[in-house]
Order: sequence, then C-alpha cells, then structure tokens
Amino acid sequence: MTSDAHHDRFRLVVDAAPTGIVMVNSLGKMMLVNRHLLGLFGYAESELIGQPVEMLLPQHMRATHPGMLRAFFNSPSIRAMGAGRDLYACRYDGSEFPVEIGLTPIESEGDRLVLATIVDITERKNAEKLRARSRDQFNAVVEAAPAGIVMVDENCRITLVNCQIERLFGYARQDMVGQQIDMLLPVRMRIDHPEKVRQFFGNPASRAMGAGRDLYAARSDGSEFPVEIGLNPIDLQDGRQVLATIVDITERKKAEIRLLRANEGLEQFVYVASHDLRSPLRGIADLLEWIKEDIQDSPVANDKALSNLARATLRVARLESLIADLLSYARAGSADAEISRIDLASLISQVLELQPLRAGFEIRRELAAGVIHAARTPIETVLRNLVSNAVKHHDREEGVLTLAVRDNGKFIEFSVSDDGPGIPEHAQQRIFKLFQTASSSERQGSGVGLAVSKRLTESHGGWIVVESRDGQRGTTFRFYWPNAQPNQDRG
Repeated sequence: MTSDAHHDRFRLVVDAAPTGIVMVNSLGKMMLVNRHLLGLFGYAESELIGQPVEMLLPQHMRATHPGMLRAFFNSPSIRAMGAGRDLYACRYDGSEFPVEIGLTPIESEGDRLVLATIVDITERKNAEKLRARSRDQFNAVVEAAPAGIVMVDENCRITLVNCQIERLFGYARQDMVGQQIDMLLPVRMRIDHPEKVRQFFGNPASRAMGAGRDLYAARSDGSEFPVEIGLNPIDLQDGRQVLATIVDITERKKAEIRLLRANEGLEQFVYVASHDLRSPLRGIADLLEWIKEDIQDSPVANDKALSNLARATLRVARLESLIADLLSYARAGSADAEISRIDLASLISQVLELQPLRAGFEIRRELAAGVIHAARTPIETVLRNLVSNAVKHHDREEGVLTLAVRDNGKFIEFSVSDDGPGIPEHAQQRIFKLFQTASSSERQGSGVGLAVSKRLTESHGGWIVVESRDGQRGTTFRFYWPNAQPNQDRG
C-alpha cells in the first residue's frame, strides 16, 4: 500500500471518529483536524490548520497554555488533560463549553506530535448539575422534616440521618452513619431485627412498621421511648435502601393514658351516681304519688295542688331519664362490642320497632346496601337516637323521615333526614356536646342523645356530621361506620 493510500485511510478513520480530533506539533500549531471537531467549534478547516491551538481555548487560558504544552512534550505520555480540573473550550462565536480531553504523543518522521481527542460534555455536566440540585433538594427536605429520618441499606447499615434523629437519639451524625441500625433499638429487640429487615427487603412496600404492636427506640443513654415508624423502599444507583420516618409519640401515649383514666373515672362516677341517685329519686316519685292519692281523697283537694304535684312528678321523671342518659354516654366510650353480620333491612325494622314514630309521621327507606359486618348494638343506638331526635324536634304534627344506607367500601354511610324546621348553622357544632340542644323548649330533652351518638361513632372508628341550611327546612344527620369486611356479602 502506498504512502498516499495509508494517508487516505488514516484520514477516513479520523473523520469517522465520534469525537473531535486535533493533531498539534511541538510548536503548538494545528496540523490536522477532523469533521467532528469542525462541527464542535464552528470553524472551517482552512481557518485552523497552521494556527496556534490556543485559538480553541477561552481567552483567560491562552497565556498559560504554551507552557503546559512544552511540559507535556518534555514528559510525553498517554493521559487525560487537566486531571481533577474543569476544562473548557471556546467556539468560533466566543461561547464556551465544558470538554474532556485525552492526549496521545506521536512520533512522525522525526517530529513530535500530540493527538488530542476532545469530547463535548455539556449534557453530562447538565445531568450532574441536575443530580446535584436534586440531591440538595432531597437533603434540604430531609433536614427540614419534622420527623426523624434514617436510611438503611440491605446490610442493616445506616447510610443517612437527619438532624431530628440526632436530637431524638442523642448521637452525633458521624457516630451513626455506617453503623448497624440496631444501635437505635432497645437491647431486647436487637436479636430478631436483622431477620425482619431481610423480610422487608424481600417484600418491600410502603407501610407502617409493626402494625398493632407497641414500638420503642433507645437513646444513646439507654433510655427508651415509644415511637411510630413508617417504612418506604427506595431504589438508588448503588442498590435498594429503606427510608424510615421515626416519630416520638411519648406525649401522645401520655395523653392516651390520661384519656383512658378520665374515661374510667367518668364511667365509675356515672355508675356510682346512677346508683346513689336513682333510689332517692324513686322514693321521691313514690312519695309524690302517695301525696297525690291523699289529696285526691281529701275534701280540700284543689286543681292547683294537683297541678304542682304533676309538675314535680314530671321533674323527677326527667331526672331519672337524665341519669339513664349519662350512663349511656359513659358506656359509649367503649368499643368492645362484638362484630357480627348485620342485615340492614332487619336492623332498620328493629330500630323503628323500638323507636316508633308518633301518629302523623311517615318513614321512607332507601337501602343501597344489604349486609355489613360491624357492631350491631352501637349502630342501633345511634339510629334510634337520630330518629328520636328528628321526631322530638319537629315543629309540626305531620312529617316525613328518610332512613338511607349506602355502602362506600370500607365505610357504610347511614343518614337520617327530616323535613323539620332545621338547625341554625351557628348551633350545629354545639349540638354534639353534652347537655347542649338547638333550643331550650320543654320538648327538647336532656341534650345527651347526639353526644352519645358522636361518642359511639368515633369510638368505633367512624364520624358523624349534620347538614342543615339557614332559611331552609330539613336536617340530615350522616354517620360513617367502618365495615369490618368490605366488599363481601353485598346485597
């Protein structure tokens, strides 16, 4: 093969290269450039050949480059240029762009040359900036989080913690990163924890840790505190990890204990009060009846005395009813009722049997659900209270009540609607409080029924709302009750 053929083949290879290529002699003059380099810099080949290579550099780098070139020729080797530094090149239009340059010394006909490959790394740099920005945002979010955050790899090693973890556990960050996560657990829980971590990585899913169990963590001083932990698997370039959020629930636990004690105290008080008050009230009622009989048989009997006795008897009856309501309210705080299969049509019929409507009232049923699984007695109690409330507060001798049930999946929606006078919007919050009613008429009752309904519903994991607008007749009470077996036995 002739020399010209070798040259042509070499030229084809150089021009086909996916990177920019420039050959420079020991005087710093460009002897050869390929098509890719011309495209990168925006020059014509005739504008570069024989010119100093510094014309491809940013202005601030041109003065020092000849010295660097001489140093390379004094100690030539195949290497990357400017290792550890950010390198930039300059286009024909003066714009700069980041580059990666490889240097290869060449001997040709006694001349020393250097073949430089130039790669535009703008996209890589942009990707690095984007990753750095994402990393900074992630770190900022982690540090600003109100909960403790710790990241753990598949070997149970801590790879990241935030400042809340430092505050919660009393360790410095550098004392935790790289250590086993077990260091944050009470000693008694460390034995089987690695196995639980392996099980999680075998079936990763975002979930609460230890559902249904009391979880505890251990501080650097060995003291323990109750926690709530959420687990989230995260796939990173170096493998899967789990991001755990840790919340100190010490105050919540204390509040729960205080509430439990308060409820126990309330129940005990109501039981004692109902026992101690019922007997004297019953005695007073009997005494009033005897006095009435004596006066009726007396020649001096008068209507005023009998009327006062009747009013006194009514007051005693209302006190007895109030004591019974208080007892119901205290019992409503318990969620111990047994879960059973409930036929809703049968339940509604039984409610109306036990709470019959007075003459002139019509009942309508809209049952869009057939069977649910829940605690029957508390649901029945709430429905009876709402039906009674609708009739008792109605301002007319005739009315229409609508009982509706709808299956929403995890919750069953019950509603009791009436066409009564409605409830003023300013009174809608207070009606669920003990001894509060929308008005103070004699007909209203003790103001305990709605409080009992709210307490029963919430203690079983549901909620109750009232819907009524000023200037419009009618009120609807809706309560939502958990269905213990949703999507089953629908009818």
